[in-house]
Order: sequence, then structure tokens, then C-alpha cells
Amino acid sequence: MKQKRTILFNACVLFATMMFISSNVYANENEKESGWNIGVAGKKTVYVAHWTHTPENCPGRSEEGAMMLSKFWEGRKIAEEKGVTILGAYATVTEHDFFIILEANDYSAVVEFFLPLVPSQTGKIVPVLTIDECLQMVSR
Repeated sequence: MKQKRTILFNACVLFATMMFISSNVYANENEKESGWNIGVAGKKTVYVAHWTHTPENCPGRSEEGAMMLSKFWEGRKIAEEKGVTILGAYATVTEHDFFIILEANDYSAVVEFFLPLVPSQTGKIVPVLTIDECLQMVSR
């Protein structure tokens, strides 16, 4: 039963993320943000990052873990200087997950931002398309 709830929860998070990312669909062309198209020269790629940890290695359980998490989050200022923009960041406290939506021109800068989490977290960083971009590809 817990696995079904987890799958349902992850599907809901993915749906909400996709809705957030495609929220500029109905804007006029002049109003759209410039960084939402993958593979277009001068445009940034949007990524959804999902990081998780076990209850046993939760950063909230120790002062050292809390400091690691604080250091990670402070690193967003350095990441911004390298062209990484955080569009949204969410935590599921009881499920021990982080979902971070960001955009960047340089994937290596994105990976570098997440390096402080690597010793205690498991994560993946996925480039995504807006629903409109996806539909354009499908209709070709």
C-alpha cells in the first residue's frame, strides 16, 4: 500500500512540476521568459532534480547534517553566478525528498551545485520540456 501511495505521490509531484514549468504557455510571445526552450541557441535548459535520503541519514537528525544542508542551500548564490537559476525548491519532510526546479546553460554547473548532497543523498537531475515543446515534437 505504501508503494502505491509513493507512486501516486510521485505522479502528482511530476504533474505539478510539469504544470509549473509550462505555466508560461498562454503568455504572449513578448511576455514569455527567454529560458524555456531546450536546444535553441541562447536558451537555457530547465531541469527537475529529485534528491532523497533514508530516515537514518536525514540531515535533520544531526547538527552536522543540518550544517551540510545549510551549506548546500547557501551554494545557490555561487550557482547563480555560474548561470544556474532556481525556479522552485520543495521538500517532502515525511518522505525525505527534495524537488528542485532550475534552469541553466551549463549542465556541469548544475551538477556542481548538487555535489554537497552526494555523500548522503541519492539524486537525479532530468532535463524537461514544456508541454507545448513536447506536443510540437509529437506532432511532427
